[in-house]
Amino acid sequence: MSLFEENAEILRGMEEDGSDLAPSRRVDFSHAFSSRASAESFVSGAMEAGFDTAIEEVDRGEDPWDVMASKEMVPSAENVTAAEERLDALARTSDGRSDGWGFMHV
Repeated sequence: MSLFEENAEILRGMEEDGSDLAPSRRVDFSHAFSSRASAESFVSGAMEAGFDTAIEEVDRGEDPWDVMASKEMVPSAENVTAAEERLDALARTSDGRSDGWGFMHV
């Protein structure tokens, strides 16, 4: 299953559970890094791409630095997938990895 198909399935499930996906909202994309320097490198690129960011150190042995990159968008499979792919490429160039996405359901 492609990333687009996976995201479409997740969003379809949210709609079936009663979420209204028509309005624009803040979508959060999580990323994990092994060092603060790697996380900060990612933050720089994500901010240039128009995302708000927040770095947090978490109590986890592997990849203890989390970065949340967030952007206001209509949560469609197209929008979420495009953002996820762009951020994943940035994370990989900074020795990080994507760790999912989400938003507040309404």
